[in-house]
Order: sequence, then C-alpha cells, then structure tokens
Amino acid sequence: MTLIISADEIKKTMPGYDASKSESFHSESAKLADKQYAAALKERSEQAIILMAGGAASGKTEYVSEYLKSAPAIIVDGTLPTLRGAKIKIEKAHKAGKKVEVHLVLPASFLVAFVTF
Repeated sequence: MTLIISADEIKKTMPGYDASKSESFHSESAKLADKQYAAALKERSEQAIILMAGGAASGKTEYVSEYLKSAPAIIVDGTLPTLRGAKIKIEKAHKAGKKVEVHLVLPASFLVAFVTF
C-alpha cells in the first residue's frame, strides 16, 4: 500500500483555501504534513520512506503519480528545502526502523520552472 503525504494536497482541504493565495496556507499545511508523517511512522507497516526533493514545478508530483503510486512506501511529496529538515525526517524514519530513499526531481529545463512562476 502507498501513502502519499503532500502539504499541497492538505492545503486544498483547509477552510478558506484559495489557490491564488496558496502560499499563505503553506506554513499550516506543512505542519499538518509533518504530523501526518510522524503518525504514519508509528502506525503504518510500510518499511520504505521516500522523501521527494526538488523545486516548485520540477515535476515531483507527476513523478510520484507516474512511477511511485503503487510503491509499498510512505512518500513525502514536498520540496525538502533544507538539509536540517531532511536530516530530521531521516532520523525519525530510522528511529522507527524504516529505510529511507531520497528522490530528487529536476525539470528538464529550468526555463520551464521559471516560466511557470
């Protein structure tokens, strides 16, 4: 079974969410994603943790849906923006006895990401 934890998807469920003001919901949705991750480490039987890394519009979510949707893993679909944050997630996974993989997705062209934003 696959569990995908995505702060972007959590945002869409928050009261008052407006896609044009998505960034103002990010802090709270990231906290909720972290809580989901902590609970999943304790409650889920999957032994593999996949942490997604890469900038906005790099294709991470598409990569997850195309290549990982049936992986027996807990997948954290985020940007993994800081080394400290990555280290914390990895340490928590190891403490729970899980194996960690980091998948970095970069756009074929940085122009694509630049034009998007």
